[in-house]
Parts: sequence; structure tokens; C-alpha cells
Amino acid sequence: MSATEQNYIVGDFPFAVIKQFPNLPAALAAGHTREHLWSITEGDDPDVWLYGPPHHYVNLLSVALTAEAHDGRTYYEEHFEPIE
Repeated sequence: MSATEQNYIVGDFPFAVIKQFPNLPAALAAGHTREHLWSITEGDDPDVWLYGPPHHYVNLLSVALTAEAHDGRTYYEEHFEPIE
């Protein structure tokens, strides 16, 4: 895989979220490093959330802090059923 390729994994986000922030500047201001921050975004389908590197801001739901670092190119596509 080249450095520019992205790795999409469909399934539940595998890491425990320690804390969430409204955006990247808030997480950085709290003293956290980008390597342990993940953006959580939604697209056209509200039943799908995408966890990825923290630089995303379009359709941003929050920024999650995890103990695990990311590689800057891996995304987790999490599908869930709406609560009725």
C-alpha cells in the first residue's frame, strides 16, 4: 500500500473512546496530539459514521480521543440501525 492509499474497514470502530471534543482545535487545546485523535463524520446516510484522521471537518460529529494511534490513512466505516 502506498503512502497515499486509504484503508477502509467496514465494521465497528475497534478502539475505546476516552473522550470526545466538538472539533480538532478544542482537542489540541486540551493538550492531546493528532496521532490519538479521530474525526467522526457522517455522510448522506445517517446510519453510517466514518472514523478517520482528525483533519476532517465537513459533516463532523465530534473528535474522539483514543489510547491507540492511527496511521493517518485508515478509516473505519461503522453502520448501525436507527433507534425507533
